[in-house]
Amino acid sequence: MNRIGRQSPILQAGTGRRMAVAAACVLTAGLSFATIREFDVPGGELKPALDAYIAQSGVQLIYKVEDVKDLSTRGVQGKIAPDAALDRLLDGTRLHIRRGQDGAMVLIAPPGMASPKSVPVAKDRKL
Repeated sequence: MNRIGRQSPILQAGTGRRMAVAAACVLTAGLSFATIREFDVPGGELKPALDAYIAQSGVQLIYKVEDVKDLSTRGVQGKIAPDAALDRLLDGTRLHIRRGQDGAMVLIAPPGMASPKSVPVAKDRKL
């Protein structure tokens, strides 16, 4: 039997793997580019800014109103990935993002984080 022009199964498997890796790289690059969006979220109170972010990004974002109350943001403008835009909105707030397996994002306040209005005022004590 003539085997000229046929590759061994080992070479065929290696070629298939290389092609799969190349396809995955192209797909990943395409998805990264596709997620870039135009944002125009003004600075100010964080809650309206987060609501504008959700509308502009199409991202499912869950947060407690009391966790964002009295917090502010510098906003975000321009073409940017939704994750990076959210990071900019949250800059300086101490809120963290937790991503669920379904792709939804949840804002988490660190334990003990209280809004400025709910911080107890120390009473004057005589020493």
